[in-house]
Amino acid sequence: MPRNARINAVAHDVATAPLQVLIVDDELIARRRVRQLLTRDPQIRIVGECASVVQCERLDANIVPNLIFLDVRMPERDGFDLLGSFAARGIHPLIIFVTAYSMYAVNAFDAGAIDYLMKPFDDDRFALALARARAALIVDRLGSDVNINDLHGAMHESRTGQDQLLVSEDSRSFLIPTRDIELIQVTGKHLKVFVRGHCYLTRQSLRSVETRLDKRRFVRVHRTTIINVEQIVELHPLQHGDCEVVLRRSTRVTVSRRFRRWLQPFLARSCGISEP
Repeated sequence: MPRNARINAVAHDVATAPLQVLIVDDELIARRRVRQLLTRDPQIRIVGECASVVQCERLDANIVPNLIFLDVRMPERDGFDLLGSFAARGIHPLIIFVTAYSMYAVNAFDAGAIDYLMKPFDDDRFALALARARAALIVDRLGSDVNINDLHGAMHESRTGQDQLLVSEDSRSFLIPTRDIELIQVTGKHLKVFVRGHCYLTRQSLRSVETRLDKRRFVRVHRTTIINVEQIVELHPLQHGDCEVVLRRSTRVTVSRRFRRWLQPFLARSCGISEP
């Protein structure tokens, strides 16, 4: 298999396979924070959550994590002790240390840590650490040096369409798969996100959401609107070069003349609809 094709294949496998993650931290708030961020990723499976090394060692022996988010300073025994315990069992997971103390950084990287998160950390910094872990898994699978730009490109491509979007309804917040989105429209400071006949809200910009959508399925048809082309059933001309598409649930969406040319390739390929 050609080298680039092999990298892409391994990156796809890593990006789409469940990642077994263990959280070990004596601070409840810290564990909740990590868990909250991990649950945004549909490919993450949290296999355990422990407040101490002793608790972790009492877990079912069949639980073998790929990745551990690990505090350093904990009661009785520290995070480095846990690594020794795993190594004695022949288990060598990836490690991201999560701590409020910078003094252990050298020891952490000497122990083979992928990253060292200093509390408090923001969402972007956490996402970077998780991306580094996935990159390390790919390198480990390949068993050879890879071009980091090729690796990043492969990881991005393999993640296309696999993301989730945080939305809200009736004071509740939850995640929806982006692939299930039918229509997105700007409304004031929010976006309306239509999924299977339901309308949800999210406080993100249309541009930021657009970058996370599968470009083979979603297209912007107006400065305020993105549609899923798989939902289109009819197309009608309007005045001044605009047109109107009708979606499966009878929703009518205006396609402005400025964006009309971007829609035609999707119609020809995905829907078999020709412009009138």
